[in-house]
Amino acid sequence: MAEDESGAERTEEATPRRQEEARKRGQVVRSRDLNMSLSLIAGMVCLLLIAPWLARWAAELLRSNLQLAPSELARPDLLGRHVNAALWLLMKMLSIPLTVMLVATLLGGIALGGWIFSTEAMMPQWSRIDPLAGLARMVSAKAMLELLKSLLKFILVSVCCLWVLRWHRDEIIGLARETAPQVWWHVASIILWSALVMSTSLLLVAAIDAPAQWFSFMRELRMTRQELRDEFKESEGRPEVKMRLRQMQRKMAQARMMAKVPQADVVITNPTHYAVALRYQPGRDAAPTLLAKGIDHMALQIRKVADEHHIVRVEAPPLARAIYFSTDIDREIPAALYMAVAQILAWLHGLRLYRSGQGRHPGQLPEVDIPDEMRRDEP
Repeated sequence: MAEDESGAERTEEATPRRQEEARKRGQVVRSRDLNMSLSLIAGMVCLLLIAPWLARWAAELLRSNLQLAPSELARPDLLGRHVNAALWLLMKMLSIPLTVMLVATLLGGIALGGWIFSTEAMMPQWSRIDPLAGLARMVSAKAMLELLKSLLKFILVSVCCLWVLRWHRDEIIGLARETAPQVWWHVASIILWSALVMSTSLLLVAAIDAPAQWFSFMRELRMTRQELRDEFKESEGRPEVKMRLRQMQRKMAQARMMAKVPQADVVITNPTHYAVALRYQPGRDAAPTLLAKGIDHMALQIRKVADEHHIVRVEAPPLARAIYFSTDIDREIPAALYMAVAQILAWLHGLRLYRSGQGRHPGQLPEVDIPDEMRRDEP
């Protein structure tokens, strides 16, 4: 079990914050075996695909440098041109496979640990050149694992090499009966395919090494219970985190409240600064229940949702303010406001009967009266 400097056991999984801090320091999961195997395989496949072009460029390189006249050798300027042309052709031959291998190496690293650029990882660390620390690393479990992987790679490559030699035994013996151009092509083909097979065998090591590196990395990032508690206190104690949590909680509460507005029977407004949505269903509600309330922008949203769902809006400024300040969401209104709200619900019932063709128009909404102790002056 991993321990920290104080001797406490690291038994807790690393938190996202600890993992992010490790990334900032340049500590991510990397598998050198995965990168090496992908790079070698990509390079061998590339060489097999561009072999005809490489052969033509190699022949051109030999021909241009072996057919020099004695007079050209005596002139430094002509000899320099030949050297420059040979170097340019050699660079062109090597650029394609080297570029493919570089891309494969980058993709192998990104696939496991992701792309990261850290300046902290570039800073010198004197502990890396500490002789005692180096000796400790040499006899550590990680060093033993690397030794086992090296032995496994040696065995795999040796077995593949013997298998390739056995598979191409007749072809290798038959090379003595072929002409020079055929021998070159045949030897190059055998070498490239053999290298591809041996490179592919290293994927077995990479398949073992990649999960092992991930497990080892996550194990090193484990935390003690005290570190976990300290991080939680620090995160919860930061003002920006608390503010963010309060904002998210407020938004979620407002979203739940707005979702209940379509269930309201009436929306009472100030008419612009306050808005409250009430529901009263006989048999379900013992008294009118407040579903939503808001001021300014939130009041505008309540009125907008009410209009979208054809909910009647009533302008009663004193009653809207009284309900807003005296009643919480999903609570029944105070008994002192029963009579005022009953007047509005009775008027609303008459309006619904009129709209359905079953009665007369109830006329103008009567002025509602609320007790003095329930009144709230508008700020």
